[in-house]
Amino acid sequence: MARRGENIYKRKDGRWEGRYIKGRQNNGRIHYGYIYGYKYSEVKHQLILKKYEKQTNDSKKLLPYEGKLLDWTNYWLETFVRPKVKSSTFASYKNKMDVHVLSRIGSIKLQKLKQSDLTSLLEKMDETLKASSIRSIFSVLKNCLGKAISLNLLTENPCMGVELPKTKKKTVQALSIKDQAKLVKEINTNQKFFSIMLALQTGLRIGEICGLKWEDIDFENNTLGVNRTVLRIQTEDTAGRKTEIVEVTPKSSNSQRKIPITKTLRKNLLELKKVSTSEYVISNKHKALEPRTIAYRFQIIRKKIGLEKFSFHSLRHTFATRCLEAGGNIATISSLLGHSSTKMTLDCYTNSFFTEERQLVEKLEFV
Repeated sequence: MARRGENIYKRKDGRWEGRYIKGRQNNGRIHYGYIYGYKYSEVKHQLILKKYEKQTNDSKKLLPYEGKLLDWTNYWLETFVRPKVKSSTFASYKNKMDVHVLSRIGSIKLQKLKQSDLTSLLEKMDETLKASSIRSIFSVLKNCLGKAISLNLLTENPCMGVELPKTKKKTVQALSIKDQAKLVKEINTNQKFFSIMLALQTGLRIGEICGLKWEDIDFENNTLGVNRTVLRIQTEDTAGRKTEIVEVTPKSSNSQRKIPITKTLRKNLLELKKVSTSEYVISNKHKALEPRTIAYRFQIIRKKIGLEKFSFHSLRHTFATRCLEAGGNIATISSLLGHSSTKMTLDCYTNSFFTEERQLVEKLEFV
């Protein structure tokens, strides 16, 4: 039941639902907006804010816009997103909106879009997508609708108040020392699998390995520069949707970095350079190899030696774990990996600290 004099109700799922007048339809019927929360006080506070916003917004009329969410999204992507971001980022935004949002609610008129539409969309996504993917999609949608607000096409963002699923902490999958030795033994004599060795000894991402050129390697100072990454992205042409390989700068300023290399890796690189006919370190004759070719080669090896549960990205985690085991501090490892912050590194590798934590606590043992 609602509390006396208030449009706040307790739902069967345990949440509180607050209802407020959002506007009126052309036929005069009231159009309601809804707020959800697990605490009554939170919903009540949000309703007070909504009433204040409505009083403020009533004084300014929305610009007339008859377009659908699909029309607005395409305009937003082409006008405000494409000129400011990398082609890979644009392709990612467009794919998220096309596949997961517009295919389901794109036909709804922008100014008729309600929070309940997005709640239904979320429920559909929740059936097949991970929490992290859902949050990523809603982040793009929220930005898209936020721009409509700034242009006075919407008074509020329907994404606000939609309760997104919580993400679970990722667990790092790194090879044990025994499994790493087994892998190295299998690939050590075949240059076709040199990309695997590079990942194990540098922690480079798969796209960074594909984009590595000989000009990036300083053999005098034994360093390797990460200056670009190779990706396969979705594009569109007159024939319809397809994919293409693009070469872009690393994902962030921290990703563009220099990594010291061991004497063994330096020796292996020099041997490979003698027979190379390409500007790329990992190549197919003259062209750079693409990420899925490298991933496929790793798939062949891992099945052969019984490491099916590991992905190519596990090699990056393995590098970081070996650095931790060798006594590396978190700031240094974060820099080697090109993480945006030490917090990101700590979040990824907390489990890898367990041995060190045990050793530390044992030193505190009272005699």
